[in-house]
Amino acid sequence: MYASPIKTLIKSTLRALSLDIRRIEKTAAAPPVYQDVQETHTRLNCGQPAAYLCPIGKLCTFSGFSLGSKGWHPFVVAVNEYLHGHRKTYSGSMLEKFYNSWQPADALEALIAPIDGPALLRQLPAYTAHQPWHLIHPEERQAVMEKNIRDENHWAGQQHLDASSGYGLHGPVSPEKGEIEYARIVRVTDSIKRHGFDRSLADEDITVTALERNGEYRFCIVHGQHRAAVLAALDYEHIPVSFRRLVSVSEAQHWPQVYRGVWSLAQAQAYIDHLFDFDANDWARARGLTE
Repeated sequence: MYASPIKTLIKSTLRALSLDIRRIEKTAAAPPVYQDVQETHTRLNCGQPAAYLCPIGKLCTFSGFSLGSKGWHPFVVAVNEYLHGHRKTYSGSMLEKFYNSWQPADALEALIAPIDGPALLRQLPAYTAHQPWHLIHPEERQAVMEKNIRDENHWAGQQHLDASSGYGLHGPVSPEKGEIEYARIVRVTDSIKRHGFDRSLADEDITVTALERNGEYRFCIVHGQHRAAVLAALDYEHIPVSFRRLVSVSEAQHWPQVYRGVWSLAQAQAYIDHLFDFDANDWARARGLTE
């Protein structure tokens, strides 16, 4: 089964992660799926279970890695290696090569965005993963991420590993952390191949922040990176996702970290442009991670 082991952590830290919390009645069935962003968002705001049928090519990470057939994501590459029998171990895998080749020095560099971003992010570790719409201060975000990483390592049986062992979406990572991420990829891949994509087996749908720019959308993954990567590798074109919040670039001046002055309005707008326009394939090709 591919149910996430971090349900308790997610529920206890949603507000700290700057996510909207809504009271939705628990049902045995997975939430109904809708094909319109605004209808999905409205139903969730009204406390009704709802998921959006998301084009997988519009899913991305906070750094801009995308999951579509024309995009690039390190987990998708690792799944494809595993599925096609090119690699069955972390050692020597493209995932290991990715971690060795992409080692951002701080939280700003981890965004990959070619912007003169917030100076404060230059002082924080790369795993901070802070964005301008977050409710909490970057230093609070750092503490939340450190706890998340410790808990993930604990559940993987590596109680001695803390955040210094690394984070799954960039290097450097310790050999033990690399093995944890690779094992999760293999476990989720085997489960979906065995059971199919049964949403009822997971604690919740893949969750995203929905980003709007001039009527276009991107969906930045909050939870469910491994699931999404496996589905992308298996050539799914659409998958149900749940919104944590919907943000529009036209309202960027009201985003919490812009309002506080951590991000300037120009920096926030440039970051959104990066998430919409970044060519992850070119980025990976320049680092020898793809042909």
